[in-house]
Amino acid sequence: MEWLWAGLLALAATHRATRALALLLALKWASNYTAFRLIGETAPALIDVALGTVGVVWASRLHVRWADVVIAGFVLTPLVHAWYWLQPVPGALTPLAYYWIVVGLFSVQAAAVAWPAGGQHARTLLRRLQSAGADPSSPR
Repeated sequence: MEWLWAGLLALAATHRATRALALLLALKWASNYTAFRLIGETAPALIDVALGTVGVVWASRLHVRWADVVIAGFVLTPLVHAWYWLQPVPGALTPLAYYWIVVGLFSVQAAAVAWPAGGQHARTLLRRLQSAGADPSSPR
């Protein structure tokens, strides 16, 4: 999973519009792992609230659909933390389900910030193939 995140965030960092959010997500990823190991299980929730607030402010300035997905991830992640940590009866949300929901939200955010760069690179590749005389849609 980490290889996928690294690739998506590296791809997103190549695009001017997504670079800041890609770096913010990379910081969130690294600080969550570090805080979990050094401080404890609840530390990532505090980091997600702090960096999520910054992310919502930054992404809300970009009026594009992929930014809305990133904002949703920054809002939903602390809610999932709260749901898990504030359960009156332990077990309503199992630790495994909690982990996969948080991982899923981060994965969707990483994919969303990588989307514009992926599209740009794909269009550039297609233009180069067409200008070289190759037709990418023809069977080989």
